[in-house]
Amino acid sequence: MTVSTTVRAPRIPLYDNIKGVLIILVVIGHFMHPVHNDNPALSAVFDIIYLFHMPLFVFMSGLFAKGAYRDGRLDINRIISYLLLGFIYQALLLLITGIPLFPRLFLFASAPWYLIAMAWWYAATPLLARLGPARGMGISLLAALAWGSVDLSNGFLAISRTVAFLPWFACGYYLAPSRVAALHMDRRLWIAVAAAALIAGARLVDPSAYDWFFQRVYGDTPYLTGFLSGVAEKLVAMSAACIFSLALIRLVPDAPRARLGELGRRTLQVYVIHRLIRAALTFRTPFYDLPVLLDPLWGTLIIVALSLAVCALCAALPVEGMFNRFMHRTWIPSEGLRR
Repeated sequence: MTVSTTVRAPRIPLYDNIKGVLIILVVIGHFMHPVHNDNPALSAVFDIIYLFHMPLFVFMSGLFAKGAYRDGRLDINRIISYLLLGFIYQALLLLITGIPLFPRLFLFASAPWYLIAMAWWYAATPLLARLGPARGMGISLLAALAWGSVDLSNGFLAISRTVAFLPWFACGYYLAPSRVAALHMDRRLWIAVAAAALIAGARLVDPSAYDWFFQRVYGDTPYLTGFLSGVAEKLVAMSAACIFSLALIRLVPDAPRARLGELGRRTLQVYVIHRLIRAALTFRTPFYDLPVLLDPLWGTLIIVALSLAVCALCAALPVEGMFNRFMHRTWIPSEGLRR
C-alpha cells in the first residue's frame, strides 16, 4: 500500500469558514442530543440546527467531489478509505457504548453513517456525470422523495440517509465552487437570512412548529400519513434547509479566520473524535445525569461551552496528517476504474 502524492489546490477561506461553522453545529447538536428533549432551550436550538446543518454539509462534500470521477476513472481508493474509516468509527463507538458489534456494526444510525454515505455518493459519481445536471438533479430528487415509501429505518449500511441526502450531494457535485462564492456576495440572499430568522422565530414561539415535517430531514422514518402528504412534508423540509443554507452562506465571512479555518480544514478528525468523546461521556461517566443540564440557561451554556471546547481540542490534536494519509492511501494500485 502506498500514499498518493497528488498536488492539492490552495485553500479558499470562504469554504473553510463554512465548513468550520458546520462542524461546530454538528458537535453542538451531538452534545446536546442526550438531554435536548428535557431542556426546552436546547430543544429549540437542536430543531433549528438539524433542519439544515447536514444538508449543507453534504452539499459542501459534493462541491469538492469533482475528482471522484474524472477522465473515465473512478477514485476507488477514496471509496475504500471512506468505507474502512466508517466501519472503524462504528466499531469504536460500539465498543465505548458496550453494544455487541454484530449485527449493529452494519446499522448506521449514528455519526459514522456520513462516511458510509460518502462512499455510496462517490460510487454514484460516474452515473451523475453521465446524466448531467438537469437529469441528475431530477432523478436524485425523485429518488429522495420516493424513498419515503421504504422502511429501512434501522440504518442498514446508511442506505436511507444516502438516498435522502442524495439531492444535496448532487447539487454540490454539479455546481462550480465559484458559484458559491458568487452567492456569498449576492445581496439578495439577505431575503434568505430574513426568512431563516422567521422560521427560527416560529420554532421559538411554538415548540411544535416543526413536528409535522422535521422527521423528513434525515429520511430514516418512512411516510406515515400517506405518500402525497409525506412528499409534501419532505419538500417543505428541504425548502427550509435551503433557506437556512443560503442564509449561512451569506453570513459566513470570506476573509481568513484562524480558528474557524482550522476547524474547516480539519473537519474529518473533529467529526470522528468528538463523537467518541460524547459516547464516553454518555456511557462511561454520570455527566448527562447532572440536573443542571436540564436548566434552560445554565444547561444550555454548559453544553455549548463544552461543545466549543471539544471542537478546539479535536482540531488541535496532531492527527491531521494521519487522517489525510489514510484518506489518500492507495489500496488498489490501479487507482480506479476505466470507463
